[in-house]
Amino acid sequence: MTPAPAHAPAPPRAPATGRKAGRLAAARAGAAVLLAALLAPAAAGAACIPVRVGYMDQHRPPYWLGEGSDVPDPPGAAVDLMHDAVLGAGFGCAPVWVRLPIARLRVALASGDIDMSPLGELPSYPPGIALPRDKAGNIDLDRAMHNALIVLVRAGDKLPASTVPMQHFKGKLLGVAQGQSYAPRLREAGLTIDDGARDLERNLEKLRLGRVDGVVVAAVSPAHLKATLARYKGAVVQLPQPLINTRVWLAFNDNFYRAHPAQVEALWTWLDVNRHRLGYVMQKYRKQ
Repeated sequence: MTPAPAHAPAPPRAPATGRKAGRLAAARAGAAVLLAALLAPAAAGAACIPVRVGYMDQHRPPYWLGEGSDVPDPPGAAVDLMHDAVLGAGFGCAPVWVRLPIARLRVALASGDIDMSPLGELPSYPPGIALPRDKAGNIDLDRAMHNALIVLVRAGDKLPASTVPMQHFKGKLLGVAQGQSYAPRLREAGLTIDDGARDLERNLEKLRLGRVDGVVVAAVSPAHLKATLARYKGAVVQLPQPLINTRVWLAFNDNFYRAHPAQVEALWTWLDVNRHRLGYVMQKYRKQ
């Protein structure tokens, strides 16, 4: 009998049957489940989590451009900032813009008609709205947009540079643009506020006509403010000392926060790290 070659191929295995076939099928299924679990994080990171971002439907350059529900191109510096924040936080896709009347924004956010909206400091905050919290459970003062409010006055009033606005304007009338979230805080501080005019230009006209004693404006973009004041040829000037410092948060609907806490927390942290970005973004709106 001739011996088989040393490297002869092994005879083919018979197909597994019975209990052995069951074990093989189970092993393959387990491997498939394991592979799916390993790939899940990458797939989740690539997924799009839509964020409906609500903001005012009025033309307030350079922050918000355009009127009504349509979003123009470019949309405004504050809209650009929120766009960058959503993408930077890992939501995976650009936000969905929802333009609403100012009075409806807070209600729409609390009810879940929108997921996120800018919200300034208030004496109290309505239920249904999530704000960043610190380790003690208090509202986090760092993870917000920080702003100084300044007062514009008539040059003819000859107010000294040493004027302390919070003291000087007690008992006088200050113009504030309609819908500004800091108006309640100013009233709580004992100031008398006229917020009937919808924008800075209309308030400056009230100032020129003597209907208000000063106009409050956020000092985000010195270049934009300088261009505005230049139109009054020195008749309107800025007081050197700020009125107060204030904050604006990007607030979320509470149910949306609970569904996506990691992304929302990442957005609030992004805002803290990039707190000076609004001033940078506003450079392209200097002529608006």
